[in-house]
Amino acid sequence: MSRTVYSLGLGPGDHELITVKAKRILEESDVVVVPQSDEQGRSVAREVILHYIDASKISMCYIPMTNNEEELVRRYTEAAEKIRELVEQGKSVSYVTQGDPTIYSTSNYLTEKLVAVGVRVKHVPGISSINAAASMLGLPLSVKKGNFGVYEMPADPEKVADLIQRHPTTVFMKVNNKLTTLVDTVKRIRPESAFLVRRIGLEGEAIYDMLNGAPQPESAYLSVAVIKRGRKS
Repeated sequence: MSRTVYSLGLGPGDHELITVKAKRILEESDVVVVPQSDEQGRSVAREVILHYIDASKISMCYIPMTNNEEELVRRYTEAAEKIRELVEQGKSVSYVTQGDPTIYSTSNYLTEKLVAVGVRVKHVPGISSINAAASMLGLPLSVKKGNFGVYEMPADPEKVADLIQRHPTTVFMKVNNKLTTLVDTVKRIRPESAFLVRRIGLEGEAIYDMLNGAPQPESAYLSVAVIKRGRKS
């Protein structure tokens, strides 16, 4: 195809944390497709891009928060068809995602469906919550000869403990309803430091030191955990 659809990373939520390139493409797009996780249309991504484009350019796309694979496949397929039709009408189209398009992102699944129907996709990176959280904390994710691991938060506390011990720094994403498991494991193994960073760049932004208290369960939504193992004996 001669036209390119862009997948734009918007960063963690602060509208100033998008790239100059993403801003330019937003402004040049005829249509910007925005995912929403509830039927009422609430969307952090929409609030971010409204700082740069008029609402008339926005086309909302309902992608529910569900583990129902059949429904998700149907939703992503419908979204891809919608974008393909817009491209065939000669529209310049972009779609947006929080954070970076390649890290635990709805963009990954939508891109797969778009490629399947013959649409080219070009990704524009965004600041991930991983980078933003480490910067807020003033902690290096990795130093020379070091490494760090990024994982979806496991449900098994022994798996959590094992992952923390594997790396000097471990990042857990999608903590959500597994917060109690994380807090209890941190208290048991006592790493050098363990922080939960919540709603980065948004109203309600907060940092919780999990070594000195348990965050409330609602703190797990839109959060990332950064844990420093400390020196191995």
